[in-house]
Amino acid sequence: MLQPAHLNSSKEQFNNVFRFTKEGNIIEEDSVSGKVKLKVDKENVANPEAFRRIVSKLGLSNPNLMFYRFTSWYLMRGESIFAETSKDLAVAFNSEMQFGDDIPNKYNDTNINAWKKWACFLGYGFQHGGIVIPNTDVRLIDLIADSTLFKGEFIPFAEFMGWLASVSPELDGGELFNRNKGETILPSQHLSLGLSSGLRTLHDQGVIELHYQSDALDTWFLTRCNTHEIVMEVSEIKIGR
Repeated sequence: MLQPAHLNSSKEQFNNVFRFTKEGNIIEEDSVSGKVKLKVDKENVANPEAFRRIVSKLGLSNPNLMFYRFTSWYLMRGESIFAETSKDLAVAFNSEMQFGDDIPNKYNDTNINAWKKWACFLGYGFQHGGIVIPNTDVRLIDLIADSTLFKGEFIPFAEFMGWLASVSPELDGGELFNRNKGETILPSQHLSLGLSSGLRTLHDQGVIELHYQSDALDTWFLTRCNTHEIVMEVSEIKIGR
C-alpha cells in the first residue's frame, strides 16, 4: 500500500490517526521508501467487524498506547463527560495523568476529536451532539463472540468480571483500567457508566441476561438507572437466552 500523498501534511488530526495505527501495530512504514503497508492479513480487513477486532487486539498489545489510556480514563469519568468540552477533557486528562517524562501524555482538542472517531468505531460508545456517549455494547459483543464462557446458564457476575478483566484490560477491573483511573473513584464492585450501559443494551437485545438474587452473597452495582429493568444490583449473568 503506497503512502498517501497527504500523509506528511500539517493536518494534526490525520497525523494522530496515522500514529495510532502505526503504534497499534496495524501498519508499518518503510524508513527508506516511505511506503506504508498493512501488518495484518487481508481477511482481517475484509469487513468492518473483522477490522475492528484486529485493531483492538493489536492496539491492546501496546500497554503504553495513549488511545487506550485515554479510553479507560474517559469511561471512568461517568456522567461528568456530558458537561465537558474537548478542551475540558484535555485539561483534566493532562492534569490527572502523570506518566513521567518518558511517556508523553499531552492531549489537546485535535487529539480528542481523532480519538472520538476511533472510540466509536471500536465499540466504546456513540456520538451525539459532539459527545461520545459511553456504551461498550459493541466491544462486549466482540469479546463474547470469541469467549469460552459457558453459554445458556447463569454464572456468578464476579466470574464474568474476572473473565472480562483478563480479555479486555481497558475495561472495568482490567490492568489498563486500574492504572488509568485518574482522580475518579468508584466504590468497590460498582461499574463504570460505559460498561453499565453496554450491559443493559445487551440485556435488552437478548444477547445476555442480567439477574439479581436478593439473597446473593456477592452483589455488583451498575450505574443507577431508575427507568431500566435492571436499576442497579446484579449478582449473575447468562450469555445467550
